[in-house]
Amino acid sequence: MKTKSFFLVLLLTLSVLPLRSQVRNEALGVLRVDRDPARAALAGAGSSLTQTGQAFAAFYNPAAAAFSSSKVEAGLSYASWSPRYSRAANIASGVSGHVKDNIVLSVGFARQGYPGLDIEPSSAFKPSDMMIRAGAGIAFSESFALGVTAGYAQEALLSDYSLSAFTVTAMAQYHAGGLNVAAGAVHLGGKVGEGFPLPSSLKLAADYGLDLESVRFRAALDGDYYFSGNYSAAAGLEAGIAGTAFLRAGYRYASKGAAVPGFLGLGGGVALAGFELDFTFLTASEALSGTWMAGLSYRF
Repeated sequence: MKTKSFFLVLLLTLSVLPLRSQVRNEALGVLRVDRDPARAALAGAGSSLTQTGQAFAAFYNPAAAAFSSSKVEAGLSYASWSPRYSRAANIASGVSGHVKDNIVLSVGFARQGYPGLDIEPSSAFKPSDMMIRAGAGIAFSESFALGVTAGYAQEALLSDYSLSAFTVTAMAQYHAGGLNVAAGAVHLGGKVGEGFPLPSSLKLAADYGLDLESVRFRAALDGDYYFSGNYSAAAGLEAGIAGTAFLRAGYRYASKGAAVPGFLGLGGGVALAGFELDFTFLTASEALSGTWMAGLSYRF
């Protein structure tokens, strides 16, 4: 049992080093990884956005998706996560769609593997993470919506040992003109493994848009207070040019034990005929510098 406990602590520290390089008391930090390249470019800000990245609403805030102008949106993303350390390959997909004008359903799946880690050299086993989520958002008026997501996450740490949990997220959204405000509780669930808490938090997010001729600016802010006592804040800015090209940048600040450390996000995107291609690069972080993400989505 002592040997297994040692390996558990070692893998919590190393197998997802970019997520927990300084985390002492949280498990399943993979729950907080950005799956949408557009939001990653905003450094994790944008939980209240109603148009950007709604294909991945199941990982974020389906209450915001209830105000999306798209009937259906689907997306696929790939990330080379923390190539300096874990060299993790992160693949995610998601779909959201309106079943009624005021009701949206969303699903998402993500898997992250660690080919650079060889914890069990005598076997073909490789550590990996998996997450599946589903959610619904309902707009009760032109300015107010509620959303709930639920899902399962698992970390296969050793061939005979893994951590897993079911979590629930509940969000409320206010939408009026160019202003969006969202608040709620993220990834609520119990302790896992040998008493490790999940990276659950209270979240407050807001964004505001300003149109200047053919350029639309949108600034976004997100703040999280984790039940473990950690905290994080992210600020991002998106500039949309004629609705076809996008430039994005953001910075995230996080306390020492937060599930995802601080970083600078830089990215852009191109939209044409319902398709959007996004690319993001992360830097200014010992753990995450060199990470890049790419995603393709389609909406109609």
